[in-house]
Amino acid sequence: MAKKTKTQEKKVNFDFFQVWSKTAEEEKVFDIDDWVEKLPSGKLEERNIRYNGDIIRCDNYYVTHPEKNPFTLLHFTRLRNSSAPAVASINVPELNDVDLKEDEYIAEDVSSLFDYTNSVLMFQRNAFSLSITSLAQYVNYFWNRDRAENESELIEFRPILRKDAFKAGLGTKHINKFSFKTANIVPGSGFKLFQGALGSTIDAMEKYSGVSIEVTISTRQSKKSVLDRSEVVETIKAIQQQQSLFKKATVVSGDSGKSVPIELINGRVETSQMFNVPLKAYLDPETVQQDMNEIYSPDEENFKATVDKNLNAKPTE
Repeated sequence: MAKKTKTQEKKVNFDFFQVWSKTAEEEKVFDIDDWVEKLPSGKLEERNIRYNGDIIRCDNYYVTHPEKNPFTLLHFTRLRNSSAPAVASINVPELNDVDLKEDEYIAEDVSSLFDYTNSVLMFQRNAFSLSITSLAQYVNYFWNRDRAENESELIEFRPILRKDAFKAGLGTKHINKFSFKTANIVPGSGFKLFQGALGSTIDAMEKYSGVSIEVTISTRQSKKSVLDRSEVVETIKAIQQQQSLFKKATVVSGDSGKSVPIELINGRVETSQMFNVPLKAYLDPETVQQDMNEIYSPDEENFKATVDKNLNAKPTE
């Protein structure tokens, strides 16, 4: 009888960005497929660039379902040359270096899905691999390396923000947690306009002569424990009317039976997926890419509809 492979659940988060090209004269949505054509097609090492002491590259890309829902799936890797982890034994306290050959590195990867119909990139979040900032630098390098300086374009990845964040926050029935952080407080800035609990809280905190106030109100650990909804709703409404006076505000909803944070100010469109990963093994990127396609595809879970609903601009046909 074959031994059953032990696995552990891993939550993977996905962010969404609209890709733009910007020059001194204009800005417009950008097609990553045009960029792909500029990637070196020879040796893989020709796609490597240095970033913060490490190497980053696009390993491969392909188009899925070209006749139905043609999305471009791309895989990126960060080859870590610094801050390598150590190897330890269960019974010995000493740590040892990871035994790597001269041309081997610790690899951290991310996958992305590009939809040309709205210039949206679905991007796997991995704290140890490429950030969206490093991806932007990588894309700009290959897009502009053969251009004259006066012909270069800045490629930007702009996060897609939720348009219904305040509506969702106000509609929450079971509120487990509520927090907010003010912008820098300047005398006469308008905070005195607030009434009720929010006004009283800010008035009391201003006596400390600080420049910013951060407040978090949470319940007990009990699943049945919730905040007073009417008070939170009044505060949300006050923040909505004076958004420029706040850096952030978050409501944690318990409506679904689990805690779901709702970022009221600049809350991003995002989603997540659980994967069963064998112990001491990496998460297979092909599995991630397959799930990304299913999550986003209009013929599957159709997260594309959510994305489109929150876009500020769409490519013209």
